[in-house]
Amino acid sequence: MFNSHTTSVRYIAIGDSITLGTGTVLFTPTFVDFYSGSLHSKLECPVKVRTFAENGATTSDVKRWLSCSQIPMKHSPVITVTAGGNDLIDAAKAYAITKDKAVLEEALHECCLNMSQIVTYLSKELKQNYAHAMIRIVNLYNPIPELTFSDYWVKAFNRHIDSCSTEKFVKVANVFPVFKGREEQLLASDGIHPNTEGHKEIAKVLMETGICL
Repeated sequence: MFNSHTTSVRYIAIGDSITLGTGTVLFTPTFVDFYSGSLHSKLECPVKVRTFAENGATTSDVKRWLSCSQIPMKHSPVITVTAGGNDLIDAAKAYAITKDKAVLEEALHECCLNMSQIVTYLSKELKQNYAHAMIRIVNLYNPIPELTFSDYWVKAFNRHIDSCSTEKFVKVANVFPVFKGREEQLLASDGIHPNTEGHKEIAKVLMETGICL
């Protein structure tokens, strides 16, 4: 394990509004803060964080950022990704209008394809620079459990994320069972985004994936 008091670790948090901390009270910590703090304690060195995220970002957006080299990953062996939730929400809105299940299937296919390309790109980039690195994909909880089809969609996407985690660098933070049935406790008043307790749980699950630096 990396353990140096004179060297810092760089961590890049990539993704959507969850990475931004939407849903928490202004200036309160997010999972990025909790996770970097836990890494700092375990590694006994400073953890320098950079965040590249937007409200409403989809897997297509994250893929585009990477393909356009908008995210400088050099010297950053720790990366977290949150993406896919907005793909689900957008597909659900389209389905509500069309009632066409093909809309959901098409969205699921595109979302999974995008995630595969995201993980492949990140793995390739980090392989070039590190013998040990950490790519952590936060899978989806279900923000709209009241919709009968949503659990199927979320579980299908999460199964695909699991299939992407074959590279030694890549592990999945499985937050789905943590949020299941605890939505009122862990989600903000909007019913979509994690509140502070939800962010603490995400950071906890991330730490449970282990440290391999």
